[in-house]
Amino acid sequence: MILHLFRLIITLSILSVTGLLASPSLAQKDPGVRGGLQNTGGGLQAQGKKIPPPPLISQNPSEATITDNEKLLFFEGINRAGQLESTCDDCAMVTDGSPAVKNPLNGLNEIDPIFPQFTTNSNGLGARHNADQCFACHAQPTLGGSGGFLVPNPVDLARSGPQAARPPENPQFDLIPHRFGKQNIVPSFEQQYGPIREVRFIYQVDSSGDIIRDGNGNPIIDGGVHQLWTVRGIQHDPTIPSCSLVQPDFEKQVRQRNVAFRIPLQMLGLGLIESIQDREILARQAATASQRAALGIAGRPNRSGNDGTITRFGWKAQNKSITMFAGEAYNVEMGITNELFPTAKEEDPGCNGPDKPEPNDVTRTATDDTVNQSFNNPLHILADWMQFQVMMRFTDGPRPDPNPSASAIRGRAVFNNIGCTLCHTPTMQTAPVMISAVLQNRPVNLFSDMLLHDMGEGLADGISQGQAGPREFRTTPLWGVGQRIFFIHDGRTSDLHEAIRAHRSNGSEANAVIGAFDRLSLLDKQAILDFLRSL
Repeated sequence: MILHLFRLIITLSILSVTGLLASPSLAQKDPGVRGGLQNTGGGLQAQGKKIPPPPLISQNPSEATITDNEKLLFFEGINRAGQLESTCDDCAMVTDGSPAVKNPLNGLNEIDPIFPQFTTNSNGLGARHNADQCFACHAQPTLGGSGGFLVPNPVDLARSGPQAARPPENPQFDLIPHRFGKQNIVPSFEQQYGPIREVRFIYQVDSSGDIIRDGNGNPIIDGGVHQLWTVRGIQHDPTIPSCSLVQPDFEKQVRQRNVAFRIPLQMLGLGLIESIQDREILARQAATASQRAALGIAGRPNRSGNDGTITRFGWKAQNKSITMFAGEAYNVEMGITNELFPTAKEEDPGCNGPDKPEPNDVTRTATDDTVNQSFNNPLHILADWMQFQVMMRFTDGPRPDPNPSASAIRGRAVFNNIGCTLCHTPTMQTAPVMISAVLQNRPVNLFSDMLLHDMGEGLADGISQGQAGPREFRTTPLWGVGQRIFFIHDGRTSDLHEAIRAHRSNGSEANAVIGAFDRLSLLDKQAILDFLRSL
């Protein structure tokens, strides 16, 4: 009897310990957005909170400092990126480019105290578009960041104060599709508290939404962005009263599995990344060649089809420069033509108006500054899209937690030991000599090798861009990951642990490293999560 009781006690003890180890409270857990959503630009508790501007590139007294003229251009770029676009050249509610709006409470022109703006102060919004201002998709955790949540009723907020604000949400759920009376249907993949999603069609479709096939029955490749919204029904534009554009049948494409999603990447620190020379990227790759080969990690640069140099911006490193990114985004995301992309994606005259010039956003040549476009004003000469790239060039990189926990410090060592840094290279150096001294010979703590990797069937999106194939993606820089809400190119998860595990699939170069991660103790897995949230 005593022996039986002893065995029972031992058995219960083992079950108890096993239960504790399996308990969710002891399992690894993503600690969540660093600082909490309430302390960022898009938290559900941040009703009516003004989102801070992007950080100016740091000015360490021991290093070269940014010049006064560069600062002026940087802040002008912030003003331009914050503009809210109207649809015709004379439809802005206040003077083009003006940061001043009329406060409904006192009737005075004042600096807009909140974001997103509720008063248009720029023109050119395309008949089809995904957004109506840059920062609508780049406000997490600060202006210029990645995609987050915004207050969906800024007009009510401005008139009645913070108490009138609805909780911030995905701006693609209500704010952008319905602003100023637009009559858009929100597709199912734009969820109220989900990620901001851009959609590409993998294959071409006809007017009825059926996939087009060649003479052999093979689907014809598309791969391009299909804008979510049209301007049908928009107010404040008397030039397009009969616009009848309809949205693509997105739900049919979802059913046909003909969609590939992308979420916004941060713009912070892109000038530093652009200042890294190709030889630095290739040298870092060569330095770990044997270690990578042992783990089945390849990696290759995406290259420009024109000059053969390494392209490095976008989910597949498809863009060569931030200048290219700025001009392309203005046309693709907002439908605004410019000197780099002078042709409108949607040319329906009934939805563009009779007097809208193309390209719409160009170098300013006015003889005075009546509408802030004087050729004689150095800050107003450049087109908006050029000012966007100036802002990005002088925006500092994301800032890590200045006081990381002991677990986060340990996590960095474990992150390195299991091979994560073979793709997520912690640091690179900018070129020794740059036209802007503040960008030269600086460390860039990006945690990326800037190379393409085969991520296997699990992450494949069916889209090829440049030399990047359907399963290849650029190693996403991890700086700033601690304050991002959504992860992976399609925003499929907001849990860092799930994002790590998503790297493992049939054919993925990351399989060996993720296998090593899976074999870690719970404490070491947690340490890696804590480390990532400290970045």
